[in-house]
Amino acid sequence: MDYVVGSTAVTDELHFPDGKVMNNLAGGAGIYALAGIRLWCDSVEIVTGVGEDYADIYGDWYKKNNLSMNGLRVRAEKTPHNVITYFEDGERDEVPLYGADHYLSVEARPEDLEGYFETSKGIYIFKNSNSAFWDRILEMKKRGNARVMWEIASDAATFENKDEVKKIAGQIDVFSINRTEAFSLLKTNDMGEVIEEFKKWNIPLIFLRRGKDGAYMIAGGGVFEALSLKDISVVDATGGGNSSSAAVLYGFCEGRSPLEAGLMGSISAAMCLAQYGVPAVIDSQMRHHANDLLKKMMEEIGRK
Repeated sequence: MDYVVGSTAVTDELHFPDGKVMNNLAGGAGIYALAGIRLWCDSVEIVTGVGEDYADIYGDWYKKNNLSMNGLRVRAEKTPHNVITYFEDGERDEVPLYGADHYLSVEARPEDLEGYFETSKGIYIFKNSNSAFWDRILEMKKRGNARVMWEIASDAATFENKDEVKKIAGQIDVFSINRTEAFSLLKTNDMGEVIEEFKKWNIPLIFLRRGKDGAYMIAGGGVFEALSLKDISVVDATGGGNSSSAAVLYGFCEGRSPLEAGLMGSISAAMCLAQYGVPAVIDSQMRHHANDLLKKMMEEIGRK
């Protein structure tokens, strides 16, 4: 596979501020990242642990989208089940129904990804700064040509952990972080200070996400603003960051400019925000529309 997603595939149970509850949705950072790349490319696969029940619950979705399940490793009787509660301010709380230990036991492991570093173009990883995990990943990265995106997990984005995050991020190709995480990591609420600090990290590309405000693409000492799509239907915000990050990795690996890669991220996010969970089917018509939209957005920018 050209692109590999090394992150979770779970069941999501969503609770919204108005009391609405959505059960049994295919979720996890990995499934949204998979969808984000699938919009642009057929050659993508998720590699992670699941429960014995996963294929029965979600196998049809993989078949409908011509996605391989060969990268899934059965590690438990039940697939992790996340209870996600959204609050009025847009923040959320996420609790694994079967406990944190069960969730961690099923997550993607470095050995799951071994071999892909030599055969793939890009690998997406959603993870905290666990040193044992990253020592193995970075060792394998040195042996292959695959480019790696790290989308940082929020629990790692603390000021006390800044040096460790910077150390890891300095050895990968694309770093994805949202505004709230960046403020916490750098102990500032000034976006200008965040950008100036990240410029010093000398990472090929930093994808600094700002939700509905779009993203800043920090690359080569420059900063480019990738706008989000306007006037779109936002049904469920879950997975917007994961899907956009993975699409940015795809654009980066395919030689697109930082700005164009950022817009690809915005388009993938919009696709995932339009319904509860990931789209039922991501087909050629959706890809054609995505490419037309990207072309139009780039042309509009060129005219300014």
